[in-house]
Amino acid sequence: MATTMTPLQPGTEAAAQACAFAIFGSDIPPIEPEDYDGSWRTTLHVIAEEWVGEGRFERHAARTAAALNELFATQKLYGVGSPEARAEGTRIQPLIDRCRHFGITTADLRRHGAQFPES
Repeated sequence: MATTMTPLQPGTEAAAQACAFAIFGSDIPPIEPEDYDGSWRTTLHVIAEEWVGEGRFERHAARTAAALNELFATQKLYGVGSPEARAEGTRIQPLIDRCRHFGITTADLRRHGAQFPES
C-alpha cells in the first residue's frame, strides 16, 4: 500500500514540528522558519540534515547496535521467545523504528558493532 505525504499549510511551522515530534520523538533539532516551506518532505529533510550535521546518525547507529547486541545476548541466555527477550525487543523497538525513518541500514549497524546472529 502506497502512502502519500500531506502538505501542511504555509506558516504552520509549529504544526510541522509537532508532526515531526510525533514521528521522531523529542530528540529532534529545532527547525527554523526559513528552513520550512510548508511540506512534510522539507521538514523531515531538514531534520535529517541536522542529524547528519550534528553526528546524530552515527551516535544513533552506535546506540542501536549496542542495544541489539544486548537483545541478542538476552535471546541467547533466555531463548528467542522468552518473556525477557520479548521485553528487551519491545524496549529497543523505538530505536529500530528511528533507524528505518532515517535510512540506517543493517550494514551501518554492523559497522557500528552489531553482532547479528548467524542464520
